Formats: sequence, structure tokens, C-alpha cells
Amino acid sequence: MKRLLAIALVLAVAVSSNPLWAKKGKTFEGVITYTINLSGDPSVESSMDMLPPSMLTAVFKTRGQRSMMSIMGQKTFVDAKKGVVTSLIDMSMLGMGTYCMENPYDAVKNNAADQQSKIEFTGETKTICGYKAEKIRLATPQEGASVELWVTRDLTIESGLPTMPGLEGMVPLQFDIQSAAAGMGNITIVLTAKEIKEQKVPNDDLLPPKDCQKMTQEELQNLLQQFQNLGGELDE
Repeated sequence: MKRLLAIALVLAVAVSSNPLWAKKGKTFEGVITYTINLSGDPSVESSMDMLPPSMLTAVFKTRGQRSMMSIMGQKTFVDAKKGVVTSLIDMSMLGMGTYCMENPYDAVKNNAADQQSKIEFTGETKTICGYKAEKIRLATPQEGASVELWVTRDLTIESGLPTMPGLEGMVPLQFDIQSAAAGMGNITIVLTAKEIKEQKVPNDDLLPPKDCQKMTQEELQNLLQQFQNLGGELDE
């Protein structure tokens, strides 16, 4: 279970720190629900059978200039008007509390630009939830890791998210991430949109809790490094 928590943290950071949501296409208010599938490591696959369905679903909600992404219990809130990105880190599986990490919108955007990967438009297309999606490959500096995305140009997320240069105007409908992080084995993580629903989203769903303990970016990175260094101990 600890290994799954580590993967959830890495996945949440990876998806929320390199987002592609931008302003182009049809303006969208509502909810996008994704299925999550992890494969490649027997211990992870067996642990997935113990998880409730809610842990195998990712949810993106948006209304106006606010949005929220939830992945395996880890949440990221964006408030474009205030210029703040807040990550909610749930450590309850380790007997710890819930922590909030706040970063300026522009700082997250600049960090994404600094780490921009080489972008390859493959020309492949398919339909996901009724929307035309095209396949993109992102080169990554980590050996053994890869990222492929299926994105649509037909939706607008008004809140935006820190945009990766070169991919403005696209909303991901599928993430295919091959991870080779130390201590986690070779894990393939696939998020696929299963429902795109236009609806009113309550404002409270898009606001981080006020009573969670603050955590800095450095403290989060140190925690992720500790998880990766634990190796086999993550099997617990």
C-alpha cells in the first residue's frame, strides 16, 4: 500500500505540474472522469485489487477560473484569478495527516517551461468520449520513462492551468505514463477519460480546505525522494 501511495504522489505531481489545459475550443464547465490503470509490477497489480473503486478514478472539475484535479486521493486546486496552485497531499495511509502546498501560478508555469520536453505530434487520432483526440509523445530526461498523451482541441478550460509551451489549446483525455522511478519498478500508468459531463460545479468543490497543515515544495520533494529510496520497504 505504501508503494501505491508513492505512485499516487508521483503521478499527482507529474500530471499537475505539466498540465496542458488552455483556452481554445468550446468553453467547458463540468466534470471529466478518468479511469486509472496501473500495470507492470506484480506487487502493484495485486494491491490494486484491495483498493476501493474511488481510488481507481481520477476526476477533474472546473468552473470559471477555478479547477480541481483528484488522482488517487491526491488533489490539485487551481485559482487562476488569485494566481495560486494548491496541492492537497493526503498521508493518512501512513498514519499522518493532510498537507497543503501552495505555489504561485506563474512559478508553476515557469517551472513547467524550464522542464519542457521535446514534443512529437504522431498524427494518430482516435475518439474518446465523443471528442477527436490526437496522440502526442513527450521526451523525458529520465531513462526508462516515457509520456504519451491523447489530447483534444475542442474544449476550453477557462481556469487554465500552468501551460506547457507548444501545447496551448489542448485538453488531455488520456495519459500514458511509463515510470522507472527508483524503488517503484517499471510501472505503466494509464488515465483515460470515461465521461465528460457538462454540469454546474459547486464552488466548495474547487476550494482547498482551510485547516490543513502547510508543506513547502522542498519538503514534498524530500518526501518523494524518501519514498523512492525505500525500495522494497514500499511493498508494505
